[in-house]
Amino acid sequence: MNTHKLKKRNSCDLQAVLKTPQGRRVLWRVLQAAQVRQHGFVPGDSLSTSFHCGQRSIGLFLLEEIEEAQPGAYQQMRSEYLAEINSIQNQLTAQEDDHE
Repeated sequence: MNTHKLKKRNSCDLQAVLKTPQGRRVLWRVLQAAQVRQHGFVPGDSLSTSFHCGQRSIGLFLLEEIEEAQPGAYQQMRSEYLAEINSIQNQLTAQEDDHE
């Protein structure tokens, strides 16, 4: 398989995953675990810095693949995550109100 066909197949595979809420949630968790929006530097600990930079590197690779396969997918995943967090917070607030 040539490079162009392989890249296209990989993109199509990722698009299929991104079509489902479950797939987006899994990818979101991986990106969060990779801490793509944070630096990897740990003052005074070069081994931890290396470890975090490696995690982040994989996360950045995945983020680039996602954005290439489906532009705007990261923002969609972020919005869905924040909506879920808000829903959970509202439920907790309602439960607290019921107990008062």
